[in-house]
Amino acid sequence: MKIIHCADIHADSKMGTHYSKEQTEERRNEIVDSFSRMVEYAKKNSIRVIIIAGDLFDSKETQQKKIKQRIGYIILQNPEIDFLYLRGNHDEDVCFLTDNDVPNLKRFTKNKWDKYSYENIDIYGREFGNSIPVSTYNELALDSTHVNILVMHGQIAEYRAKDGAPVISLPKFANKNIDYIALGHIHDFKKEKLDQRCSWCYSGCLEGRGFDECGEKGFVVLDITDNKIQTEFVSVAKRTIHEINVNISGLITYDEIMKAISDKITDCPSSDIIEIVLCGEISEETEVETESYQSALSSSYYLLRVKDKTETKIDYAKYENDVSLKGEFIRLVKEQQDLSEEEKSKIIMTGIKALAGRLN
Repeated sequence: MKIIHCADIHADSKMGTHYSKEQTEERRNEIVDSFSRMVEYAKKNSIRVIIIAGDLFDSKETQQKKIKQRIGYIILQNPEIDFLYLRGNHDEDVCFLTDNDVPNLKRFTKNKWDKYSYENIDIYGREFGNSIPVSTYNELALDSTHVNILVMHGQIAEYRAKDGAPVISLPKFANKNIDYIALGHIHDFKKEKLDQRCSWCYSGCLEGRGFDECGEKGFVVLDITDNKIQTEFVSVAKRTIHEINVNISGLITYDEIMKAISDKITDCPSSDIIEIVLCGEISEETEVETESYQSALSSSYYLLRVKDKTETKIDYAKYENDVSLKGEFIRLVKEQQDLSEEEKSKIIMTGIKALAGRLN
């Protein structure tokens, strides 16, 4: 039997300010397109169940009826596939579709562990608010001869808390006859072993939206044979988001910097979304023109932006005797007895950048 594990679709997301109005609408539709491609993959590959581990939608404020209807239509048109939908912290209160509307849309609840069984495969899930009661971890009674899958939405302790999602204590699930924990909430694919039998996995989102969601996006296929689970990550995104660091240390001219950027992004498809981060240590003579680079390159990609995170190397000693504001500032700092030489250097560098209007 084969199962798909996906999460964090955020189908009606408001997207980000870096998109134009037209791109925002287009990207919303492309997210649903990716959901549709996933379902097409399921049909072609005899997938019996699609697990949605939370955040199918984004928030009540951004809900679009047409997107909800389209998602519902895709599910309804594939009655041979069961969609097991566990709501996350974003769509926790979303009223989507009732079981009567779409018989193959199955739900999980908050009050107990719900179970859906397919031959010897048992899939358990439970929704939570902001926290998970300690007793929750001991309420599962699993058949050791079955393949046992848990579905949850939240974050494990190693991730920074965000968005009010509950923290999941994975060690408390160790050695409980669990084979796979299907997680949602973190938008990157990550899979690790919990114990000799169990693996936990974040499938990530289907489409990256912001520049904090770089890299390949997609879903996970579970191929279960003889009580063993083999997994495969399948990329499905229409566009990939890239964060590309370009070190421009030692470069001075506009042409040199443009060539350095172009060389770094030459392999990126024109349909992709790119953030170029300029880094390194530059001289006072180097003028970083982020808007100009962005304007010159943006027509070649769906969306491109440039950020300046360079450090300016300033020979402040040459200003020390100047009859100028810079010279006076340097002399004032150097006279401070309570500062170390390292602290003085940092303050002087920051001050000169500020005076030159180049403090980020």
